[in-house]
Amino acid sequence: MEKIDTTLFENKKISFVLSGGVVKAAAWHLGVALALQEIGLNFHHNKTEANKLDIKTFIGSSAGAFVSTLLASGFRPDEIVHSLLKTKDVSFKSLTYNDMISFRTPIKRPRKSKFYAPFSDFPFYLRQLLRPLANISGVFSTVGVANYLKENIVTVQSFEDLDADLFVVASNLDSTQKVIFSKYNYPAPPNNPNISYYTKTPIVEAVAASMSVPPLYSPYPIKNHHTKKVEYFIDGDIRDTLSTHIAFDHGCDIAISSWTHTPYHYQEEIGSLINYGIPAITIQAIYLMIEKKISQSRINFNLYKELIKSTNDYLKSQNIPLDIRKNLTALMEKKLNFRSNTLMIDIYPATSDYQIFYSRFFSLNPQLSSEMVKKGYQRTFEVLRQLNRG
Repeated sequence: MEKIDTTLFENKKISFVLSGGVVKAAAWHLGVALALQEIGLNFHHNKTEANKLDIKTFIGSSAGAFVSTLLASGFRPDEIVHSLLKTKDVSFKSLTYNDMISFRTPIKRPRKSKFYAPFSDFPFYLRQLLRPLANISGVFSTVGVANYLKENIVTVQSFEDLDADLFVVASNLDSTQKVIFSKYNYPAPPNNPNISYYTKTPIVEAVAASMSVPPLYSPYPIKNHHTKKVEYFIDGDIRDTLSTHIAFDHGCDIAISSWTHTPYHYQEEIGSLINYGIPAITIQAIYLMIEKKISQSRINFNLYKELIKSTNDYLKSQNIPLDIRKNLTALMEKKLNFRSNTLMIDIYPATSDYQIFYSRFFSLNPQLSSEMVKKGYQRTFEVLRQLNRG
């Protein structure tokens, strides 16, 4: 095992922030988690004692919500890897395609209005061909995944019953609202009123909602605990990839973020994506949009940090008392929903690793998953070595 100095992690409030990306991302996240486990970090759950190297906060969207739930429920990274790879050491039931592909719907959909006719101006033959698309909300549902979690993973019903702090992110289908399911009812950040924290939602329901990736999966219905009305939810990454602001809301000192959405960068031996058809071009378009959101959030983080530092330095040069400086910078952080002392550690594929870009999203092939776990594991050590060097 490679020696990594973990001093900076000791007695810190650490969050593990995981993006979506289906099976490929889940395998990558597990490689990252495996590396963190190896260097001595502890994934806290109901049966562990407090540890100075605890990761107790788990934040996830879609596939990231799935992995976060397994970790918060007490499964070690190595146990989950064995289950994913279907090795002889597997200790719990592996996820299967039957779990991932369900045609069952949680509830009957409400009656729809007839005013919406998206294909009315199309030629008759095209209207007939496309008509089914206006009547289905998705090819599959996440009911199978919910049942898998209920029967094999989650031993408690509510977030409140977990010793770890689990946050599951979803997007409200019928508004611009991003919803965070957890045991904490934090107010919306001052700079983003479209964020809501929901409590009292069963863990399994929240994860199923977060994993409902359109148009493949139908939006998932959840009854609002306060309004008693049914709301529909889709993939949590759609509104905001990597919800690191939750780490700020929760007062975390360190946010370790993991994602796989590195766009393809031209490689001579591969050539242009124009040669690889609609699937590769579509993935690149999606990755470009996602990467832009992530990079912009990091730009904002550094900008806010420099702004607060410059303000403090200027006030100090003007001999403004320390208590006033502290109060002012604290007010700025609150208004910006920002913590300047939070250490951000980002673990994502290098631009040179085009193999990850081409890796299949939905494949449960143990060989492909093993390769992705290995890449996440190796990349984590690369990032931690750089961090140790300062």
